[in-house]
Amino acid sequence: MLPAGTAGGVRPSQPCSPAPPWRPLTSSRKDPGRTFLGQPFPSATSVNSYEFQGEWFVLGLAGSDHRKADRSLLNPFTATFERNEKSRLEVSYAMTRRPAAQPGSRTFLLCPSLPIRSPARGQRCVTWSYVLIPATQPGKFSVDNSGVPGADPEEVLVYDTDYTTFALMLSRRQSGSREILRVNLLCRTWAIQTQVLSKFVCLVRAQGLSDNNIVFPDLTDQSVLHDTC
Repeated sequence: MLPAGTAGGVRPSQPCSPAPPWRPLTSSRKDPGRTFLGQPFPSATSVNSYEFQGEWFVLGLAGSDHRKADRSLLNPFTATFERNEKSRLEVSYAMTRRPAAQPGSRTFLLCPSLPIRSPARGQRCVTWSYVLIPATQPGKFSVDNSGVPGADPEEVLVYDTDYTTFALMLSRRQSGSREILRVNLLCRTWAIQTQVLSKFVCLVRAQGLSDNNIVFPDLTDQSVLHDTC
């Protein structure tokens, strides 16, 4: 098991098995500006949203718009999933922050995972949230953008999870002429099992991304303390 933030440069412990890539978004020939999100996904098993609920730590990210140089800009953050009465998953993220009273400190305070609309004065918690709508394909969801006029359509796939240790998620959206593809590694604790890291790296490569597109939040020599905003 590897502590979070120490996985940089780690390679899969076993050769990657062939995995189907998530096919890129395509535009209509009649309307080049229109994007279709109906392309096939990699195979995924059904997701039990009840078991998937709860707090996860985002310990690995990869994306077409990510580079290793971004590591210093990425603070560790959490993702909390909650199933609502419509069988949808409400997702809220909370980014960690440095205590303002301790400039230069290597200690991070973990903001609450629940959505925070109005942080207390003087606090700098960064939070954001959205709702995932289940699709007919197992593990596939669409992001509910009904309340955001003109928002880019986005799809999310829970590719693999054991519910108690890790989850691998894919997301893709079209922003103007750019296609943005991301792979997230979620864990229940601030540590990554070696075999889970291998799964993550192999999935990233299967999507046509390189190791340079992988970013791990840096938690080396940093303690994580639960705090409120």
